[in-house]
Amino acid sequence: MTLPASGQIAVSDVSTEIGQAATYSTSLNFLNGLIRSDQRPASPSLTAFYNKAYFQNTADGANCVNGNCTANCNCGNIQCTNCVIAGAINCGNCDTQSWLQNNCNCACTYNCTTGLTSYACNCACNCSKIVCGKLYDFGLMDQSIWAADQAYGRWLRQHNRKIYRGYIRWARIVTAWMDGKGPDFMPWILDADRRSAAQKAAITNIAIKIGSPWSEHMAYLMGVLPEDNIQGRILMEIGKPICRFVDSLPRTSKKSRRHRLPTLYTMWACFYISYYASVAGAQIHSFFKNFSFTKIRQGTIK
Repeated sequence: MTLPASGQIAVSDVSTEIGQAATYSTSLNFLNGLIRSDQRPASPSLTAFYNKAYFQNTADGANCVNGNCTANCNCGNIQCTNCVIAGAINCGNCDTQSWLQNNCNCACTYNCTTGLTSYACNCACNCSKIVCGKLYDFGLMDQSIWAADQAYGRWLRQHNRKIYRGYIRWARIVTAWMDGKGPDFMPWILDADRRSAAQKAAITNIAIKIGSPWSEHMAYLMGVLPEDNIQGRILMEIGKPICRFVDSLPRTSKKSRRHRLPTLYTMWACFYISYYASVAGAQIHSFFKNFSFTKIRQGTIK
């Protein structure tokens, strides 16, 4: 609840806002003392309570202004302007109690860490529509990696829309499978519930195999991880032309859209070919890296 911004306002309205009964007997001086000090007038006045809400602000204070209230006051945990930031947030001296104050309380959890940081904002920005977001929802990806992937996704959308759009097109099918929905690709399982569970297990397994190294490579690109994931780098290089091709395919309306078995099996073929090619590529890279290191070491010993 928020007190009115203009018009009629009474002591009973303020009492209700702070959790007291409307009929509770109190003084204007007492209520004035509940207004946050930097917003409190010297002389008590009912107009000073306009647009005030009674809450303990956890997103404001000494170096606590993290940007989560820039787009929408009283946003709760659905604001996506700044769910991910980079830099140190050493929060301190935030409100020690609830105050009557201007209503801009996001109440988002912040992390006092350096580097890329993700707030627990449950953003309503379709973040869960991509594979890494779904792995994070399932508890299969570290929050810092997921946050870096979200930042990379925003960068990709700005700098290479074709790859981004192509990725989103096939990723939506994958995340639908991970939710136990999506088009059927195991028609030999006649029971619908068993088929849905089997498809979910299969896609989650390959999503982990591909998504984990890929996400670590993206996190490396965003400066979160100190070392690159070579398998993830190879997967990204394989995935880029695939995403461009998917983006180039003609778009149809949802009503007329059909994902036939040949299309679905082609997707699965791409998944497994990409995965095993990346595994082989990473092993070859590791072999030559170790071989070169051994040669250098032998030369140093001689």
